[in-house]
Amino acid sequence: MARIDLTLRIILAAPPVGVVFSKQDAKSRPVDPVMADGGDLSFDIPITLTDTSDGPRPGGGFVRTDGRGRFVYVASGRQAGQHSDWSRRIKVYLHDLPAAEAGSVLTATIAGRDKDGGPACATVPLLSSWRPL
Repeated sequence: MARIDLTLRIILAAPPVGVVFSKQDAKSRPVDPVMADGGDLSFDIPITLTDTSDGPRPGGGFVRTDGRGRFVYVASGRQAGQHSDWSRRIKVYLHDLPAAEAGSVLTATIAGRDKDGGPACATVPLLSSWRPL
């Protein structure tokens, strides 16, 4: 695998009703916003995996990096383009992505709601591990 294109499907479980969520590109722009209506939400995020000496490296227009690794953001409220009291982002690290073929969809579930009842924010653990769809 030199470089492959694939999709990450992030499912937000039980996000608060009436809050807009979106994926957020690497320039902090909301992409494909949708308002939570009582069901789970999902976002398809295109990425690339490139072989490196340290293993596969996620990249693409939605992937960011910090000292802990590579990740993507799911935004809510003002961060997602909604006029709202909320302005939050969920950081989803891309550790432990399974092997995948070009064109694959890998899916994982995260909590959509924080302990305070508002939209989830900060780094959230996966409720279900990355798996091929």
